[in-house]
Amino acid sequence: MVILGVLFALFMSSTSAQSCSKYNFASNKVFSACSDLPYLNSYLHWTYSPSSQSLEIAFRRLGTSSSRWVSWAINPTSQGMVGSQALVAFQKSDGTMRAYTSPIKGYQTRLQEGDLSFPVSDLSAIYLNNEMIIFATLKLQNSSSTLNQVWQEGPLSYDSPGMHPTTGHNVQSMGTLNLLSGESKTTAGASSSKLKAKNASPLIVFPFLS
Repeated sequence: MVILGVLFALFMSSTSAQSCSKYNFASNKVFSACSDLPYLNSYLHWTYSPSSQSLEIAFRRLGTSSSRWVSWAINPTSQGMVGSQALVAFQKSDGTMRAYTSPIKGYQTRLQEGDLSFPVSDLSAIYLNNEMIIFATLKLQNSSSTLNQVWQEGPLSYDSPGMHPTTGHNVQSMGTLNLLSGESKTTAGASSSKLKAKNASPLIVFPFLS
């Protein structure tokens, strides 16, 4: 029994401490860099072309369910919620996936669908084995390689995003990301260094607090 307990503890430790650099996408998709985001069991994979300012991303949220929505966003003007340009995804009650864009114009947002301040293409999402992934290609429109990022998750209510928790990690999931160095920092002080990946392969209220 002691041995079984130790093996279980080791298994749980290994599964809860996953690194994005060891992740292989089922489609054999390859990204040039990735970051283990410090909150909400989330990971970001990306390929960035400075010359074309094209950013291809995959945002992953582990340990979720079909009754939850996920979102990843860029805020071109400041850190925090207001002004965020969000990618949103969830699984509908009929089993199909919905992925769309939503500009966050205020704290009382319902994650309405709308165009972002920059072009988005190849937007899609998948849900498998309690993991939800958003794929997209963004055409950035500024010269800076450092961006403000926000990521979030919450419950669904009749195929519509519902209010996410307003305490704990849900209000800490924001910060900066340098697309070239891979360094990410959060407003709470957490940071992670660049990770090069071999195969890296809403809501009644959406209060990302600034």
